[in-house]
Amino acid sequence: MTPVISLKGVGKRYKISSSRSSWMKDLLSPGKASSTHEFWAVEDVDLEIEAGSTLGVLGRNGAGKSTLLKMISGVSRPTAGEVRVEGRLAAIFSTGAGFNPEFTGRDNVMLNGLILGISRDEMLARMDDIEAFADIGEFMDQPIKTYSSGMKSRLGFAVAVNVEADILVLDEALSAGAAAFKKKAIQRMYDLRESGTTVLFVSHSIGMVKRFCTEAILLHKGRLITTGEPAEVVDRYRELLDNSEDAKKAKAKANEQERQLDYSIDHEDEEDTPFRDGSRGPRAQGHPNGTPNGASLRPSGEATVLGAELADWNGEPVRAVASGSGVTARVHLQYLRDEEESVLDLALRDADGLEVFATSTAEEGSPIGPRARGRRASVEFSFAVPLRPGRYAVDVAVRAPRDGGACLSRAEAVATLEVLPPEDGRRVRGLVDLPTEVRVLEPAENGPPA
Repeated sequence: MTPVISLKGVGKRYKISSSRSSWMKDLLSPGKASSTHEFWAVEDVDLEIEAGSTLGVLGRNGAGKSTLLKMISGVSRPTAGEVRVEGRLAAIFSTGAGFNPEFTGRDNVMLNGLILGISRDEMLARMDDIEAFADIGEFMDQPIKTYSSGMKSRLGFAVAVNVEADILVLDEALSAGAAAFKKKAIQRMYDLRESGTTVLFVSHSIGMVKRFCTEAILLHKGRLITTGEPAEVVDRYRELLDNSEDAKKAKAKANEQERQLDYSIDHEDEEDTPFRDGSRGPRAQGHPNGTPNGASLRPSGEATVLGAELADWNGEPVRAVASGSGVTARVHLQYLRDEEESVLDLALRDADGLEVFATSTAEEGSPIGPRARGRRASVEFSFAVPLRPGRYAVDVAVRAPRDGGACLSRAEAVATLEVLPPEDGRRVRGLVDLPTEVRVLEPAENGPPA
């Protein structure tokens, strides 16, 4: 079968300076040795991708994943080698590459369609579907420069999945945005895969790559290390991650070079998917981003948080509740290995990232019980929300006690909740509206003995 994507000896070279002013020094001192040096972000990559395949691209930050996909997509030209692509290709980059920041969202949608060879009339016919999928409201007619990273991703995804592309390139496209949109986007990805669309998918999420992709590749320091079945490539990636932790501690100079490279080729958006890790450091013991006894914070991908929804105590779906009322968070899980017992952690944090509430199935005395590989489970947490008005996010994590509390899966902002002012009109002055009883004592009741 003739491949739809073929790379032969492909490489991309960048020039890196020891400081941002080095180029000026080089310009003013032509006789001295240059303080800049060349760095190959991608080097000598040979790769063939057949039609209908779903390829997961794994690698650490700075490994060259984004650079490789930009060359395949035509956003960036290779310094060396040849890239050949057959068919209509649509690409989604979480950084917003391909959008003109001065144009409105609607203008960019039209421009992207025309670049893909779609007529203006056809794009106008598809505009309603694109607008509905993106769900960014009035921002559709605002300049892209006013968008958040999540809004750019949503608009890019909406365009890509509505232009009937033969090849879909996803560069951490689901790393930003609301959990509800991510669930909708992932379902559309499955639909596209079933329809025969070729998909290239960059992610740090091991579970997502193993579940979604038919094959995978591993990049390290710009070179293609291995290709093959997703499970095999994931195992090699884990070995690489374990070894790199020690190397990072021992080689500060190499760390600085990686930092410069990240700045040069804009890799700052390569984070875990499908749920972006917005944490501000490790959480306390037992909470969704931390595990007991110093176990690894990195999810193994051996379970998956499929999603969550919120309901009031009558079981009706809600997105907003009054302060002082109650809410139920229903979390859905799937296990990718047999588990005798697992623990689901849940935390609620405010818009500033402050954790205001945390618990777990273990702390509440509600064991999940044995789960076979491939089986699903749903867990409900019901709790009151005597909180000040504002937006709150639900974070969850699955842990395995038999492995010292190792994290199997983690999802941040898997559901969001808006807390409204109390129904009786009272003002909530602090973070928490605690039930309070006040008594005013007369002097005779509380005075000193006669």
